[in-house]
Amino acid sequence: GKGLSNQHSNSDHSMVSPFPLSVPLGHDDFTRSSTSSTASSRPGAWCSSFQQRQEGVNRPADPPSLFHEKPGLVLEDPAVPYIKVARGGDGGLQIDAETVLSRTPLAKGAKEFSSIHIIAAGGDIPRKLAAALQSSFVGLNKACQSYEWPALRPDDITGEYEAFFRIASDIILRGADRTSLLVFVAGDDVTDMAAGAILGMLPFRGIQTAFIAPWERYVDPLGELRTASGLFEYKADQPERMGRPPFAAVFGPLPARSFRRPLAPWQPLRPPPCPQEKLAPFKIGGLDLPMVTFEGRFEDAVLRLARLLLGHFGPRLYPVVAVGETCDALGYGSDILDALTALGCPGHYFQHASGESFKCPEEFGTPGLLEALVAAKRAGRRPVVVAVGGGVNGNTMGMIAALAGASFIEVPTTLMHYNDATTSAKKAFSLVVGAQILSKNILGTFYLPKLVFCISETFLTLSTCSIHAAVGEAAKTMSMLGKASSEWGQADFYNIRGAVEFASDFTRIASTVSGFERLIVFLESTSTLRDRAISAGQALREARDGRADDVKLAELAKSRRAILGELRATFHRALPEESRREITKFLTVINEEVIRAKAMFLAFSDPFEKYRALLFEYAHTLGHGVEAFMNGLYRRAQEAGVDYAAAFRLHGQCVGMAVIWAGEMALHEGYLEGDGYLAHQSLVYIFNRFGGFDFAPLRKLCDALDVSKDEFCEGVLAVVRRDNKRGYCSCSPGSSVDQLVRNRPGCMVRSVDPNAELRYLVKVSEDSQWRVLERAFEGEYDRVLRLSPVTSRLTLQARPEERPLTEPDSKGKHFAEASQHAAALRDLLQDVYEAHS
Repeated sequence: GKGLSNQHSNSDHSMVSPFPLSVPLGHDDFTRSSTSSTASSRPGAWCSSFQQRQEGVNRPADPPSLFHEKPGLVLEDPAVPYIKVARGGDGGLQIDAETVLSRTPLAKGAKEFSSIHIIAAGGDIPRKLAAALQSSFVGLNKACQSYEWPALRPDDITGEYEAFFRIASDIILRGADRTSLLVFVAGDDVTDMAAGAILGMLPFRGIQTAFIAPWERYVDPLGELRTASGLFEYKADQPERMGRPPFAAVFGPLPARSFRRPLAPWQPLRPPPCPQEKLAPFKIGGLDLPMVTFEGRFEDAVLRLARLLLGHFGPRLYPVVAVGETCDALGYGSDILDALTALGCPGHYFQHASGESFKCPEEFGTPGLLEALVAAKRAGRRPVVVAVGGGVNGNTMGMIAALAGASFIEVPTTLMHYNDATTSAKKAFSLVVGAQILSKNILGTFYLPKLVFCISETFLTLSTCSIHAAVGEAAKTMSMLGKASSEWGQADFYNIRGAVEFASDFTRIASTVSGFERLIVFLESTSTLRDRAISAGQALREARDGRADDVKLAELAKSRRAILGELRATFHRALPEESRREITKFLTVINEEVIRAKAMFLAFSDPFEKYRALLFEYAHTLGHGVEAFMNGLYRRAQEAGVDYAAAFRLHGQCVGMAVIWAGEMALHEGYLEGDGYLAHQSLVYIFNRFGGFDFAPLRKLCDALDVSKDEFCEGVLAVVRRDNKRGYCSCSPGSSVDQLVRNRPGCMVRSVDPNAELRYLVKVSEDSQWRVLERAFEGEYDRVLRLSPVTSRLTLQARPEERPLTEPDSKGKHFAEASQHAAALRDLLQDVYEAHS
């Protein structure tokens, strides 16, 4: 058995090393060596509230043929039961807590409703019934909170929007989780049903909702439900909503019945074949989602997209093109809207603030945007929301489209938006209070785009942070799925229905590290051009806002086009052919493999990402926590005039760091050791030669803002305590929910809790999470992957002082080393699969 060696020199932790030393190494250096570790030497109490070891877990008796099944559409037709309740002498409904609890279906896997949240429509009768219900629930010792849907003018679209998110946020802040029950008590207005449907879909992207309807006629809960303003709607048979019914049950005075509707036909925008486009096969719930990449000139891509939209939606098309600040400055959104306007389809242009701390309802529900949407509806136009930008843009504008029932198109300009965000039906806002992210992606729904249209030349203006973010998420995928197409991988994921159609060797991504490094060098070498293009775009925006004349606007637009043309020419003509080939290979493989990974679970097995597909939350518990905490520090730094550019980390970078931390937690609990541990960690460290996953810059920012180690750890864990995976299994005080790898990449720890086991979740102690955060803060995990010239073995070494790839004449050598590291890692992965399968 091959193992590891490590040496904790000058460490202020009292942890005993679980591995014997073989050769002297530097502080926190790890190497692939011939010594082996022993389970008896690991600190047993370090994660005392972990679930029991895998050896004690019985393998579920799932049919082994699930992996090789070839299902069709797996989404269910929406259905809602209507339950009769009597009227009392005062004309009100006679309904109590016991009736609601016994007749409302529980969330799948739940044993009871954890808490009750009652919303009363305006009026004395709903308030009286809601108060009586609350008293009845309290009498059953059920935690119960009450809220009120405000009385609004029929044209108050802003009031409706604000009420949705104020109440939904309060529900979460008052302790709701995924097993809570929402009860909406309606008044006389049938539009209350739309309000109840939308409120029920928002917390945790949908909680069980009971609707109490006092009306003397049936109102179909699966029909087209619209709020009083006419803007916000819910139509359950709309295939974009994937068959999710708005209510678990409806209670009223009429005879009991069941409402059921078949899903309407799925009609995505399927582009006819084009030589410059590549199609990425993808399905969700059995529905095919067209995902294409246009590999020609940007200008040709824009015209192609405009013509596709007009051809599919017709002349009633009303485009709402939304962009963040950078894409606005680069002209990516305005160019698309200009092309549509030239084809006779003018629309609305919406520019929003960029960044995770702005991913909140307040930043997107602007009167201008909401009024444009409702005016288009009233005029008989067909609103189509076109999200142009990164993942925040796609998530938030997908939410706006879902609220309005509009068609949705995604034009991703980042790798993560393309291969990660668009390959999920989840659209959501985060819970942000006072510029601090309290919980990520917790207010949302499920809503499919009609088309994902990627323009490859937009990747040439990405930041290096964005590329690191993409490989951080990819490292998560490689770590948790490994070689899923292999015989061993099929055994690992035997219970994933229809997985065979998309299963692959996801560790292929690591083999493209040379292309990754060449892309980073290209982006750094052209960053001045990118900054000039952004500055030109900002000047153009200011000139438009200042109502400059057409001549001035045309000059500024021409200047921006010329700069972007120079940047693109640098790639197509000035870059060596080998570099272009390696960069293209990197982009192709990372997109292909991450898309396949998502489809492997979402195509047939778990399209709503509530069971097995929660595996994609691997490393997101602490990843979301550090991301949210640091975003708060960025705002503090900005207010204090402190430069935080070096410390800036995107979501995927935080996930990449958290993959490392998850490996450390698994190491010290005994789930990972030796070469299995080295292989897991190497999937991140092979991409860390530029320091994109180092903590040192974050530590420097903490020091500059007088943030102590304890404050950092507690701040991250405060976010973790509101993690969106809670509610799937119970957590005792001092414990948390997480996911861990055992033995090797692609092999997950399984839980003894049947509900948690459906999701590869395990309980961990907060002490264990605190410990890895402390060590990260001290820089103990800032390492790089090296190949020993003496032993030809991979080793994890503390980062050297100098930054790699800074010397032009050394680039060729560095790229060759990257390829050698990739080959050695490939061999290591093969060895650990053979040793632990």
